[in-house]
Amino acid sequence: MPVAAHRVDDTGRPRRAAETLGERLNALQQLGYRATPQRRAILEGMLSAGRENVSADEICRRARTICPTVNLATTYRTLDLLGRLGMVRRLTSGDGRSVFCPNARPHYHGSCLGCGAVIDIPRGGVTQVLEQEQSKLTDGAFIIVDHRIEFYGYCAGCRGVASASGG
Repeated sequence: MPVAAHRVDDTGRPRRAAETLGERLNALQQLGYRATPQRRAILEGMLSAGRENVSADEICRRARTICPTVNLATTYRTLDLLGRLGMVRRLTSGDGRSVFCPNARPHYHGSCLGCGAVIDIPRGGVTQVLEQEQSKLTDGAFIIVDHRIEFYGYCAGCRGVASASGG
């Protein structure tokens, strides 16, 4: 069970997952892991992307601007650790490309058909309908416990390019 996603407070109620850089570094230390300069830089590189989920290569490139000793192997090891702790999810698209999502809150993803960016999208009202339908689809052969939906469209940058070129 990922610790960041399922922590409880002293009263047994679910506690909000670590979201900021400081909260994530503190969570690492509380779990017995060192908050090394490389881990800090990798977290900063990932979180600096905002709502966009980026590849390990991009995270590594961003992290190197903060800590030059970061390399791709360290980036993957750190992302693997953060994944085991529930602080990041690896998303793999149909073409085998992977990006990393640090958003622990429930949300969907949108894939840009122009540039391939994967953007976090809030769940909105569709979630309630889907959860109701999900319960109706459960039968003796298969029990549905969750769902994952990915939307396809165009990010703000690609919409701007299409508008400027008359498309």
